[in-house]
Amino acid sequence: MGTAAGVWGYRRDPLGFLEAAARTHGEVFWLPAEGSLHVADPGLAMMVLRDPDHCYGEVSEFFGTPGGGVLSPRAVQAAVGHAARRVLQAHLSCCPDRLRALVAELGPDSVWPAAGHDLMYRFWGEVVLRPDGTPRLRRLLGQVAGRHAWSLPSSHMAEIPWHFLRVAALRAAAAEIRRRRANGETGGVGDAGGGEPDLLGAIIGAVPPDTAPLDIAQVYMKIFRSAVVPVGDAVAWTLLAAAREGVALDAYPAVWSVQESLRLWPVAWFTGRRVHRAHQIGGVRLEPGDSVTLSAYLLHRDERHWPHATRFQPDRWAAGTRRGPYLPFGAGPFACAGAAVARALAAETVTALTQGARLSVAGGQARPYVQGIISPPRFHLRRDPRPAPRGARKPAESSSGRR
Repeated sequence: MGTAAGVWGYRRDPLGFLEAAARTHGEVFWLPAEGSLHVADPGLAMMVLRDPDHCYGEVSEFFGTPGGGVLSPRAVQAAVGHAARRVLQAHLSCCPDRLRALVAELGPDSVWPAAGHDLMYRFWGEVVLRPDGTPRLRRLLGQVAGRHAWSLPSSHMAEIPWHFLRVAALRAAAAEIRRRRANGETGGVGDAGGGEPDLLGAIIGAVPPDTAPLDIAQVYMKIFRSAVVPVGDAVAWTLLAAAREGVALDAYPAVWSVQESLRLWPVAWFTGRRVHRAHQIGGVRLEPGDSVTLSAYLLHRDERHWPHATRFQPDRWAAGTRRGPYLPFGAGPFACAGAAVARALAAETVTALTQGARLSVAGGQARPYVQGIISPPRFHLRRDPRPAPRGARKPAESSSGRR
């Protein structure tokens, strides 16, 4: 499966390792650390994802519970995803002015991607946890968002404080769930004043009433993180990629730019499937219990399908120009239920950042940080007012692509 040097190389720089392995070994190769067969060819990868012969099962940790189990059955997972998406979508639809105000509060100078995480956390605000939620949980949620604690760092010693923060946040969320249940709240409309539920309430209402509070808390924290960190990173990558290529973001619909940055730096950059039936792929024999992995990062950069694949080119998203596989939020039944919300919020944020402003970026030359997602390196963003041409009126632009 691979030498110790191969394992170290993969763990030190997984993106570079995958790119080099694909150049050397072609369409399929074994990953030394994962012990899985990696499929780099777009055609074979899409066959794995579509699974016409029912050879695979999902490998997903999103609905994992603290005890090592999984929140099940699949119908409950789907209900949780739909409930969370409804709450977040409703907030996004009704609060565009809130987003613009938060962007204005950033001031002329900000440090990313931390500024993006904080921006997303403040935007979701009371929809994540309603005003009467326990202050301790609210404080811990802010720390989780601000420190990127679910996918940061880098050494065993550095992991210790993140571990304790995660545990404290989970326990605080579980305590809030028990408090609400003791008050007779089921999470549905009508609880706590008759309004729409917050994110936590929506999840409580979507699971069976005997679901353990800690299991609900685990899913809640993962959905909370997904609403904050990947969206903030998508905005940061859009700003950084545009600066690297000298692209003026206000020259394109914001949704094109976000889709292009998600192509280069997909949220779900690595996907796995467990083999259930013996078969061959790329000339390699697989048996039940083996695993197959694929990387949207590689698929999105395949020159056979994406010309000038490493370039940031928002105009490739003009009508009819998509050419290759595109799965920045995963694919199949376990694809992110909130993908549309995340993409729309990222586009609205890019629009708010570029409106009436000239952007410049300093830094951002280090390697990205790769674990659960691909996070951009630290950089500074400068926003200077852009004077409107005398007698000219700039057409309004929306994230939907209308200009």
